[in-house]
Amino acid sequence: MADFGENPDQGKFWNEASGLSWVENDRLMSERLETISQLLLENLDLHPSSKILDIGCGGGTTTLALAKGAPPSVQITGLDISKPLLDLAAQKCAEHKNINFVLADAQAHRFAVQKLDTVISRFGVMFFENPVKAFQNIKSALRVAGRLRFVCWAPLEENEFFYAPLQAVLQHTDQPFIAPGRAPGPLAFSDAAYLRGLLEEAGFQQVEIAKTPTEVTTKDSPEEDAKLLMQIGFATRIMTAAEMGEAARAEVFRSMLAQSAARQKDGKISYGATVYIVTAHA
Repeated sequence: MADFGENPDQGKFWNEASGLSWVENDRLMSERLETISQLLLENLDLHPSSKILDIGCGGGTTTLALAKGAPPSVQITGLDISKPLLDLAAQKCAEHKNINFVLADAQAHRFAVQKLDTVISRFGVMFFENPVKAFQNIKSALRVAGRLRFVCWAPLEENEFFYAPLQAVLQHTDQPFIAPGRAPGPLAFSDAAYLRGLLEEAGFQQVEIAKTPTEVTTKDSPEEDAKLLMQIGFATRIMTAAEMGEAARAEVFRSMLAQSAARQKDGKISYGATVYIVTAHA
């Protein structure tokens, strides 16, 4: 039975149409986020007996990459609130017997106390209703001095992958865009001072937040890129809220296609991005 714990809204979101959409687009998003995944996983310094948790593991891309770069004796658990995405992750990682997956809400899940050496997450910890409680719960699973390491997005205006498609949509509607602030969502931790306060309130020590410029890239064609951007993120939420018809959506697609084509160079489409690489200790 699904454990949506204290985040039923997120549980519903990620197990219905949105979760299925991310399953469908998993390969496309994994390619685009590959550079950021590498930033997350570098210098983890794992030892043969390490026990690691990947929170918000989604379709298992980071979990699999972690397993490929770690000694085969390392025990890895991927946790997510989305059953469709975990089913995909299990398929990807079937050959790795040191990986298991848990369908749960990390805010409320009853972890074994002080058993984990490292907890990682790529964009998987920004969706909690009560982030302090969630981080306290995660901390309880870490051994003394165990490490939490995750990446999350810096502000919207520093991430072209968010604001470029949003601008394309807003050209064709009067529907306002209301910044999400600190509500559960991809930009919930974009204020670094706020994020530091959450982690310290949860009891983490030696909190380091490294603001890191990077990029979101793809070798897809502009047409394929624009098609994806029509299906994800704030842009698609605006189109849904505006109840855009087929003709209006076609205009948006043309605008996104033009943007993607303009960004393509030497067979690669690039969006400037900025993330926080966060490290803290229990």
